[in-house]
Formats: sequence, structure tokens, C-alpha cells
Amino acid sequence: MNITYDQAFTLCASKEFANRLSRAGPFPDLEAALHAARSIWWSVPVTEWLAAFSAHPRIGGQRFGNPNSNSHPSHKAFDAHSSTEQAAASSSMTPSVQEELARWNQQYFDKFGHVFLICAKGRPAQDILASLQSRYHRLPYEELQAAAGEQMKITEQRLAGLLEGPSSGALDAQGRAHARANQVLSQLAASSPSQPLRSPITSHVLDTALGVPARGLPLVLHKLDEHSKLWEVVSQSITNEDGRAGNLLPPSNYLAPGRYSVRFDTATYLAACKAKHPGYYANVPFYPEATVCFEIEPAKATEHYHIPLLLSPYGYSTYRGS
Repeated sequence: MNITYDQAFTLCASKEFANRLSRAGPFPDLEAALHAARSIWWSVPVTEWLAAFSAHPRIGGQRFGNPNSNSHPSHKAFDAHSSTEQAAASSSMTPSVQEELARWNQQYFDKFGHVFLICAKGRPAQDILASLQSRYHRLPYEELQAAAGEQMKITEQRLAGLLEGPSSGALDAQGRAHARANQVLSQLAASSPSQPLRSPITSHVLDTALGVPARGLPLVLHKLDEHSKLWEVVSQSITNEDGRAGNLLPPSNYLAPGRYSVRFDTATYLAACKAKHPGYYANVPFYPEATVCFEIEPAKATEHYHIPLLLSPYGYSTYRGS
């Protein structure tokens, strides 16, 4: 399997990416091509990321970039891909959602300096708007990594369609991985019907200074991507009245192996404590966040992982709970 420069450019509008991928072949199969594409994408300069981002049209709006970009056949093919991928969003678009998308797209661009990018295939407009609003609150370096990850997902989908034909679109490399994972989950669930399912990862935060559960503390679960070596957001939660976060993942008795981290937003919680106890807590929290990293081995993927945090203004600790 060979990939020409123009074909590679329709996958990802980075000249360096297209040049290197077109020279990397021939590929024995799709998996080899995907591996090469991932390796190249995560090694090109950030300027190439930004160039690739700029080729995408704003979802719900018009192309943001060079109005003459359609002059080359590869650009026309790129736009055709975008139109197909955004079909679900376009068909579910309402005037109010389109207006909100336009407003948030502009706010996003003003903050981050590049177009909002998301793997939109099969996603309704309201879902995309919610993702845009959520990602807007990230730090610039976090969002740059997230956008690069979304570009890689788009590239993988397009590459599968290129090498395996249009029929592979609904079951691309990522889709097959999800299908295999769902099959495993079904088998695991069927093997232990008497055990109620719960989130494979849970947490509990205790305020050891006040001797109470730390309620209202935001936390974010990340997973390290094995190809990009970047932390990807898996889910977010806020501790309840008992200081617990039990909904970080959908109920299951299987967890994909890999390295995870839970980032506890201690600054938000300690600021609330400061408002209630102004004489005890510092104006600026000494620990504005606490991050706990842990590794899930393949042999232990069916176990439950409880990640507690014991927190005080000037210290915190953790352990593996039950």
C-alpha cells in the first residue's frame, strides 16, 4: 500500500506530515500505515499542528483560513472529508445552536489562536457545542494537546477509509478497538452477574484539618496516550456530600490497562474553606492542586481502583483504597 503526497494531505493538512507519510511506504496493511501516521504526527513541530488545524472549517460556520484553498484538488478532497464528517452535526443543527456555536467558536479562537477541532463524525451539534464549552476552560497547552489528539483521530478515520474503502468508515481502526473492548466487557459482565457494576476508578477526599469529607472538590481523570505520550482527559467529576466521586467512568468490571492520573483541584476547595474559616486558611493555597498517578497492569484490568486523598492546608497523602 502506497500513499501519495496529495492523498496524505487530504488526511492531515500538514505539509511535513504529508511529505513524510508519502515517503514512509509501502505499507503491508492498515495497522502499519496507522502506526507510521501516529509516529510522524507526534514528531512534527507545533507549527505543523497549527497549519493542519487551520485547514478545518469551523463547525456550524464557514471555512476559517485561505478562501482560495479550494484551488488544489487535494484541498477540495479535504473539504469533502470535512463535509461528510460534519454531516451529523449539520443535520441536527438548529438556529439557536448554530448561533451559540458561532459565538463560542470565536471566543475559543480568541483565547487559543486556532480553530476548535473535534472528531465530529456521528456527533450531533449539541454534543459538539457542549465539548467546545467544556474545553474552552482548559489551559492553552492542555487544549493544544487535546486538539492535536482530535486531529489524529480524524486522520486515522480518513486513512482507514482511504486504504480499506468507504465501507470501513463505520468500523475504522478506532471503531474496531471499541468493538473489541465492548466484546470483552460483555464477556466479563456475563461471567459475574451477581456482582453489581460500578465505576472501575473511584475516589474519596477527606479534609484532615477539619475532620470532614471534602465536598465540592473538582477532580479530573487523565490517561496517558501510548503513542503521543500526552495526558488525555477521560472524565471530570466533583466530590459529593460525602467527599466521594463514584462516577468517573461508566459502570464496568474492566479497565483498559495503562497509566492514569487523578488531578484534584485543591485550590477551589481550599478557597471555599477560606471563606468559611478566614483566620485559619491562607489567602493563597500552598498546594493549588494534587496529582496522583497510578499504573494499571493488563493482569489486573478487572480489579477496582479506589484513589483516596487525605488533604490539609499544608499536606496531602494517598493510598490505594478498596
